[in-house]
Amino acid sequence: MKDLIKDSILDLKRTDGFIYITVEGKKIDLQEAAARGIAVTPVNPKHEVINKLEEAGLFLTDPKFVADLNQLIAALNGGTTSKSSGKRRSFSDTEKSKILDEWKKVEAAGSKTKAAFAREIGVGYQTFINWLRG
Repeated sequence: MKDLIKDSILDLKRTDGFIYITVEGKKIDLQEAAARGIAVTPVNPKHEVINKLEEAGLFLTDPKFVADLNQLIAALNGGTTSKSSGKRRSFSDTEKSKILDEWKKVEAAGSKTKAAFAREIGVGYQTFINWLRG
């Protein structure tokens, strides 16, 4: 899988925009093919990469699969596993009050740190601290 991903990146970075495939389905350099008199077919590397990845079970053109994969990567890297789009969210004063009331209950129970609580509700730690300071 690791080699497939590395090869895919290299194919997509080709400067002439195409990869060249022989009749047998093997990649070959255009100059080498010309020197050896081998017939080749130019192929858009993006389509070729997508096909290879799908054969390996990676459906990167499927938005649901990509969202799930990104969520998995985030979870493995210790990031948030929420389905946020990366956009900032504004909280109304009422929402902030409810969140702070909930924090008071959690704090009294001693079950979470401020950082853990902030992550859970999808707010940056510093933002949460600023809300506490009022």
